[in-house]
Amino acid sequence: MKKIFLILFSILFLLVSKNAFAAKGKAAVYKVTMNEVKLCTGNSSGTTCDGGVTIGSGDKEVDIAAVDAGAVAGTYGDAALLPLGVTYTHMWIKISRKFVLKTDDANPVLTDDGDVCRTTATADSHYENDEETDKYTHKRVQTEGTGVTTAEGNYYILNHGTNGATLCAGNISCGSTSTITTGTTCVNCVAMKDDLDSNDDYHELIYLLEAPYTVSLIPPTITMKFGTAEALSSNDVGSLCNIWAEEPVFTVSVK
Repeated sequence: MKKIFLILFSILFLLVSKNAFAAKGKAAVYKVTMNEVKLCTGNSSGTTCDGGVTIGSGDKEVDIAAVDAGAVAGTYGDAALLPLGVTYTHMWIKISRKFVLKTDDANPVLTDDGDVCRTTATADSHYENDEETDKYTHKRVQTEGTGVTTAEGNYYILNHGTNGATLCAGNISCGSTSTITTGTTCVNCVAMKDDLDSNDDYHELIYLLEAPYTVSLIPPTITMKFGTAEALSSNDVGSLCNIWAEEPVFTVSVK
């Protein structure tokens, strides 16, 4: 069975942020869970994978900040499933809304006010109720400054559909909140579906290939360009800070 090789090159993970003054920084760990990948013959509605053929499925976590990310992602996909002679123009990707992130102490993430914000381990006490209940509706906050011990933590793409989302404020235990979204769609989303509510565990992205690909007898190579130089964003929340990842933007080619 011929495998599709996903070659991960220099990073481009620019984040589409709804926070105009958010700062960006480097990630030491950036784990993404892929659930399904399709090649598409078109994208007639902006989010539709026309003529889609699934070339990879099942949850697979990849740390795109790791040196062996290419080898790990390279096992995800089967080129033998593509019918000969068909031309594909887009790639559709289904990814979990959960990201496992860790900041790089040597290249700190700074808030919009210039304070260091480090990722921390996630706990139920960081939420108004608990992580499972509030993971898509509450953006948690943490202590800022270099005295914080850096750890891997769970961070989520929040709702931007009819359910809306709120920002934890006041203290780390989410003692008070302020509004982030109130049932609006994601105006800055490029590839992602434009509404995500609490019943959506995955988000869908669709990208235009750098050039159309017509299936031949030669197995294709799929090249995805990733990176983590500016993969995290952070804002001040009073004396606290928050960190998040939003829609990843990257290029993909099939040859």
